[in-house]
Amino acid sequence: MMMADLVIRDAAAVVTDWTQPPLLNAWLAVSDGRIEGAGTGIAPSARETIEARNCLIAPGFVAAHHHLSQGASRGLQAPDGLLGWLEVHYRAWARMTPEDVRGAASASLAQLALGGCTTVAGFEYLHPVDEDFVTPVVEAAEQIGLRLTYVRGCAPRLEGRLAEVLAATGTDLGRLLEPEDLAIARTRETISRPSTETLRWACGPTTPVLDDDGAFHSKLSELADEFQVGMHTHFHPLPGSLAEGETAFDLARRVGLVRPGNWFAHGSALTTRDVHELGRVGVGVVHNPSCSVLLGYPVPPLAQWCAGNDRVSVSVDGAASNDRAGMLGEAQLTWQLQRAMQDAREPAMLPSQALELATAAGARTLGWQDVGTLADGHFADLAVWDLGTLEFAGIPSRALRDPAWLLFRTFSGSRARDVLVGGRRVVSNGVLTGAHEGEVADDVNRIAERLYE
Repeated sequence: MMMADLVIRDAAAVVTDWTQPPLLNAWLAVSDGRIEGAGTGIAPSARETIEARNCLIAPGFVAAHHHLSQGASRGLQAPDGLLGWLEVHYRAWARMTPEDVRGAASASLAQLALGGCTTVAGFEYLHPVDEDFVTPVVEAAEQIGLRLTYVRGCAPRLEGRLAEVLAATGTDLGRLLEPEDLAIARTRETISRPSTETLRWACGPTTPVLDDDGAFHSKLSELADEFQVGMHTHFHPLPGSLAEGETAFDLARRVGLVRPGNWFAHGSALTTRDVHELGRVGVGVVHNPSCSVLLGYPVPPLAQWCAGNDRVSVSVDGAASNDRAGMLGEAQLTWQLQRAMQDAREPAMLPSQALELATAAGARTLGWQDVGTLADGHFADLAVWDLGTLEFAGIPSRALRDPAWLLFRTFSGSRARDVLVGGRRVVSNGVLTGAHEGEVADDVNRIAERLYE
């Protein structure tokens, strides 16, 4: 190996892929922002080194479903399930400005980065006429340093009777709803922007449009085909939305949402057969366990789902429905819920499988092929977890033989020590490198207070 740009050395363990055993007493080499190799013993020479004694090096998390602009909507209890929850937040979000979006997204991205996340799909679906809510999110991702799939969402409809209820409270629906023709034109404008190594695009409706026989989704699909991007939406059909004898997969296909490269969030009403049918045509499903617990959604049988769909993944969801924003905690909760709900006749989900859902499977869901593992040639997107701190104290060295179990049995919310994206540190010694944490917090606190006063 020639001299690398960077070597992280003396790590207690290196996980290159959660499906593979770890390397113990190991090093990881990086050149040109990509993994050049990993091994044990004496580390190769490099222009820069990072000492990782007593540390675990692992792939950065890939969050395949988030709402970054909800970062100013945390900690607020809302009544009456999903629709009551949406009513409270829509009234606040109707008052957002581009500056609010920037501040809220910065907070969301900062929390992700400090928790070891390196790639996120931001599903941003509120776009008031004559205001740019796209650029503030993109700029926030650039500042914090994460890879971003920006999903240019749209809301030509609101769920249930929400439009009627909100109008009665004086909420400006023009800041929430986007007429279909305008949504198509503005989506084209957004996803035609250039992609880069750290920025990609996608599109989709916040909730499926079911009353036009798929006409609106067909127009979005044409755009997605033209610009070779994916489509994303929330998909958990409400009671009464399925025709007699129709499955959720049948519904998705009937209204034009089944297309290779698309992915759905939640899927709480999907059966294992639905998920397998989606997998056969290249459609992913993102499970958001904290959101499911908060809103009372069913806990899906993920081991069964994954047996027929390699694009099943785990993510955190937006701050309004998951106020913790840490991907490791979300993977941990995924495993805990699966253990609690498992049928004795079914094999248990292992911690390593849950972590794979939050890394490589998330990358497959997004179609981002060179992230999610630390394989040679992949981007050097990784997290360094300091096992020498009190949070991880009391662990014998033999526990490093299975670091997934180690993390899931001991992790209680600590930050990653270092986080690298393309070999560049976005978190160093637990501190953001691209933004001042106190300023981000002060800004988003002011925004939250104004929106929910």
